[in-house]
Amino acid sequence: MSDKFVYQNARIKSRETKLLTSQSLQRLLECTTLSDAFRTLLDMGFGGGAQVAVGDFDALFEKEGERQLEFLKEFNVDGALDAFLIQYDYLNLKALLKARAGGKLKTFAEGLYAVEQLSTALEQDKFEELPVHFRRAAEFVCSGIANGTATPRKIDCAVDREMYADIADRTKRQGKLIRTYFETRADFANLSTFMRCRRYALDKQIYLESEVPGGNISYLKDIYEESDEKLLERLKGSVYFDAVKTFAEDGNIPSFEVERDNALLRMVKSEKDDMFSAAPILAYHLGRVTELGAAKLIIAGIKNKVVPSKIKERMRELYA
Repeated sequence: MSDKFVYQNARIKSRETKLLTSQSLQRLLECTTLSDAFRTLLDMGFGGGAQVAVGDFDALFEKEGERQLEFLKEFNVDGALDAFLIQYDYLNLKALLKARAGGKLKTFAEGLYAVEQLSTALEQDKFEELPVHFRRAAEFVCSGIANGTATPRKIDCAVDREMYADIADRTKRQGKLIRTYFETRADFANLSTFMRCRRYALDKQIYLESEVPGGNISYLKDIYEESDEKLLERLKGSVYFDAVKTFAEDGNIPSFEVERDNALLRMVKSEKDDMFSAAPILAYHLGRVTELGAAKLIIAGIKNKVVPSKIKERMRELYA
């Protein structure tokens, strides 16, 4: 790995002292009014001092999200974090393709590619000017639009398949942790789709259309008709077991997502002291993403008068 990681990771270690603790979030959970919660978030540093209207949580969280994107770009040593940045571009590709299919256009922040670059290539049907996986997704979706088969779900599936394939290609050149992280993400994505499709008695073809590449679990399509117990037997002792067991027991998607996110964060945290890799950078980033998600969850709970104990059930483990 590049020697630059040592310098960047030293900077990360100094930033880690500002990560939120469970006590910090408890303070936010104890807020009884939205005005108190807004002041508390500002005290915690959310928004990085950006000027937003008092009480405008959406703007505050948007600014915090922008800070995380800026962080990824600033600390993207030798393209180590390209796989994280490219996800923003695939969101924009989805938005552009859905707009072409007749939907309303809403684009997102840019990762590695300018929205204008993607938009121009699509508008002019110059798919060859797009990166290879973007081109494949665009060609597949636009063919579906032409023959009337391009539903929003099918657009999502097509773009997600190419995104995970793209990420798998990119992470071959990165360290083991980032490669393993995304392989595990792909497996979790397929397990989630697999369990949901079976829960709602959907045809196996729906699952097959939604399956993404890049993971290590290749047998799901072969056991679609088997019981949850059979799947759990295969997953015993793996990082996936607790999340799938939770889903199998109560069909609760949020609980599955909590277990999934906790498992991914633990995996990265276990490598966070490797100063010669991107692990400390990645661990810090995921920690900040977790904090933002927790803050959004708590504010939603306060708005809807949900008791703190119920909010806590859906909160992820913190980095700190």
